[in-house]
Amino acid sequence: MPARYALSYVPEKDSPLADFGRTWLGRDIFSSEFTEQPQISGIKPERLAELTHWRRSDGLHGVLKPSFQLNPKASNNAFMETAQLFAKYMKAVEIPQLEVNVIGKFIALTPTTPSRELVALASECVRNFEGFRQPLMIDMDSRYRKEKLTVYQNRMLQHWGYPYVMEEFRFFIPLTDRIEDEGERAEIAAAVTALTKPTIRLPVQISALTILMQDSRKDPMSIVEHFPFGLS
Repeated sequence: MPARYALSYVPEKDSPLADFGRTWLGRDIFSSEFTEQPQISGIKPERLAELTHWRRSDGLHGVLKPSFQLNPKASNNAFMETAQLFAKYMKAVEIPQLEVNVIGKFIALTPTTPSRELVALASECVRNFEGFRQPLMIDMDSRYRKEKLTVYQNRMLQHWGYPYVMEEFRFFIPLTDRIEDEGERAEIAAAVTALTKPTIRLPVQISALTILMQDSRKDPMSIVEHFPFGLS
């Protein structure tokens, strides 16, 4: 399976949010080193590891352009050069505050208020890098169609390869995999809320474009490049 790339926000290495992600997921996305996860009352360590398996592999980040395989007609060098040039003309977007939310059946950090600037940034990422995306495979198309998409979401899926982009975009930083049990989900959400209380009250600056790569779905995501906004 070819490598997949994602354009994302990754907290600065020494920031409180990055420290939280390192501790909560038990993995440093910068070094790929694994660490012990926090002890949570009522949740066994192996169960917490199970509930965060894929998120630990992905590392703490918020997606701006969903993961995609590189178009065979495009080169990796051209992709990186375009990303660097794109970042040069982008301006930082501030999220005043984050909060803990449940999206579907997984737990994530989300902005407390909607941000047009953030939606605009994500939309520009989708548009400007569309030429580098390999067209959606039939099996992926079928998977999304099981989600009972709206007419507009279907249109986005066909055009951009993902249904939740443009006006449908919602920024989030996932912290768990799907948690089917409602009680267990509530326990984990409460624990995350307590652990993040000092951190998520601080403003978050999205001031760089980080390119993540995953060799295969079984491999962890890693940082390939980090391009600060507005630099020549």
